[in-house]
Amino acid sequence: MSIEIEKQIACIEREIGFRERVYPRWVAAGKMKQEKADYEIAAMRAVLETLKAIPARQPDLLGGKAA
Repeated sequence: MSIEIEKQIACIEREIGFRERVYPRWVAAGKMKQEKADYEIAAMRAVLETLKAIPARQPDLLGGKAA
């Protein structure tokens, strides 16, 4: 299955929003340490930035058009 880069970006954006809503509750409940929550959100933001940079470097991933 091939998923367009724009849809991958939208998926990561939703995931970041989910983590930003849920992780504070998990930290408060003792299910997750704050450092781990911070790291995981930062990692997903880094993935988002990487995905956003791909179209500029590899326009063929967008069907031949640069974003």
